[in-house]
Amino acid sequence: MPLHLEIKERNDSMRVLAIGDNVMDIYLDSKRMFPGGNAVNFSVMATRIPEITSGYLGNFGSDNLAGLMKSTLKTFNVNIDHCRNLKGESGYSLVKVVNGDRRFLASNRGGVLNQGIKISDDKDYINAMDLIHLSVNGNGKEIINYISKPKIVYDYSDFSNENEITLTIDNVDLACFSVGNVSKDRVVERARQLQRMGNYHTILLFTMGKQGAMVFARNRCYYQPAQLTNHIKDTMGAGDSFITYFSTGLLRENWDISSIPNILKSASLFSAKQLKIDGSLGVSFNIPGLQLKELCKER
Repeated sequence: MPLHLEIKERNDSMRVLAIGDNVMDIYLDSKRMFPGGNAVNFSVMATRIPEITSGYLGNFGSDNLAGLMKSTLKTFNVNIDHCRNLKGESGYSLVKVVNGDRRFLASNRGGVLNQGIKISDDKDYINAMDLIHLSVNGNGKEIINYISKPKIVYDYSDFSNENEITLTIDNVDLACFSVGNVSKDRVVERARQLQRMGNYHTILLFTMGKQGAMVFARNRCYYQPAQLTNHIKDTMGAGDSFITYFSTGLLRENWDISSIPNILKSASLFSAKQLKIDGSLGVSFNIPGLQLKELCKER
């Protein structure tokens, strides 16, 4: 029995919503700030795909970072009407780029995200969507039980969040893991473990960086080599872009697993383009010197 209602054929756009974090990635090398966060990345990247209407639901702080984040989302026509404005710091992380790869140095652990995302008044809005994106970084486990109709995509980040995986995966349609430093054999082993937990209905997506991507659907395994890319600027958001294209591709194909090989190939091409832009969204802002000093204080 499918977890959620099958998507019927339609002529209007598909509606997707990301619920969770918004984070300003502060690059210490260039002294510039880049809007991001798993949920924000998904909501913006979805707007690059035809016939998608995208929204974001989360908390905004009361500082200037929140204003920059809101303006960015509005620029990409992401609906933010159901977000809350709370007193406190916006989420941010401090980042350095080494040989094109980003390294996270510190963060304030989500800022106002930790006050909880209140969605009890938005259940009708949420369940009118076709697809919902949740993540381990966006308090997904506190939200998932409010969702009854849309397909659910859940970004677990990696294998370290065992308790959250156990608590939620049975209600997830597409479970996503970023495991660039894990061997293919270990990925296969982990996928089989998850399926033995009774989750054969859940499609498993593993993005593995230079090793490509693997998908497990029912009793089949699909592999997609990485797209060769020259002149990589930044790997930030590459996994999010793959998840965005793959999940919306499945949605467009009414979750037909026979479409997975073609969607995987297109997702790989879509994700490769992400490597050629700075930050997650190609949008950045200057950091005033005094503000940079304040942000870098030990917490």
